[in-house]
Amino acid sequence: MKVFHASETIKGGVATVQKQLAHAQILSPAFSQVTCLVPADQVSEIDEIDAGHLLTFRRTGRDVGSFWRFLSAFCRHVWREKPDVVHLNSTFAGVLGRLALIALRPVRKPKVVYCPHAFAFLMDNSVTKRKLYVWVEKLLLTVTDKIICVSDYEKTSAVNLNLSAEKLVVVHNGVPDRGGVHHAAASPTSLNLLFVGRLDFQKGYDIIIDAMRQLQGNPIHLTIVGDSVNGQQEKISLPNITYTGWLRSHELEKYFLAADVLVIASRWEGFAMVTLEAMSYALAIVASDSTSLPEVVIDGKTGRLFKNGDANDLKDKILALQHAEFREMGSEGYKLYKSSFTSELMISKTFQLYNELQKTH
Repeated sequence: MKVFHASETIKGGVATVQKQLAHAQILSPAFSQVTCLVPADQVSEIDEIDAGHLLTFRRTGRDVGSFWRFLSAFCRHVWREKPDVVHLNSTFAGVLGRLALIALRPVRKPKVVYCPHAFAFLMDNSVTKRKLYVWVEKLLLTVTDKIICVSDYEKTSAVNLNLSAEKLVVVHNGVPDRGGVHHAAASPTSLNLLFVGRLDFQKGYDIIIDAMRQLQGNPIHLTIVGDSVNGQQEKISLPNITYTGWLRSHELEKYFLAADVLVIASRWEGFAMVTLEAMSYALAIVASDSTSLPEVVIDGKTGRLFKNGDANDLKDKILALQHAEFREMGSEGYKLYKSSFTSELMISKTFQLYNELQKTH
């Protein structure tokens, strides 16, 4: 089987998923060709994949030139290599790739798998924009064999908006097993918080800053791993916050091991990879109660939920945490991870989906 993974950008969770799938497929005798189309300046995000399996394009942002270069590389590969499955990742690749496949459809008809990693209509946007996003998704369903939803919330939301339930399948994200090894807290009287992700509105950066301002004077410190995209968000300096910038995946381990609690303040999520990373380390989580997060953060069991967008509630949940409590929550989170969110489960379900599509005409 020939598989072509195409991504317009692979920062964050998309890279984590794509490199796991591609690596497993490269090693499997069931696949004769595995190719990943990615931005040239983001190749380091999937450095585990050999260069022979990579196809790149020059990306300077979300602009006409970058879109054209993506489309050119995409169409050339589909035309020349005739992949059996095209796997599109995220909204922009999903729109551009499927539009290109409409044009190529008379002569090239690969099976099309699309994973939005959170539909655009789930974002905190105007009603008009949401209706537009839903209309686009419905229009492009005609050239889509299956849509992978990464959470039950995402699938339910799509079905409620009359997207075809038959074309929607839930495959939860997964991450490698870290053994549930979590170091003991450095001090029983202090609390080390960790945030990993983009510094933007979706990820609730402003909510975290507001909460940390209110927590000044308490023995609580937050380490932020990540940065803004294209410098769009100014970093706020506070004495109880340390910034590391973006780190490679292997550099993150010491921060997960040193933290007592992971904080997620997202206003919406498809299915946050960082929650699974934390659970694989048996790290407790304090998260907003938005979208898919309650599927992973079981309030009172694997972590604590605060009211979406409410910095005061986040502050209160952090102040209420006890070391014995979050150690137990971390242990419960690891059990949930092992039963539902391992990389092996994600890879197996995706392989099964490809095989089922190959049996249809």
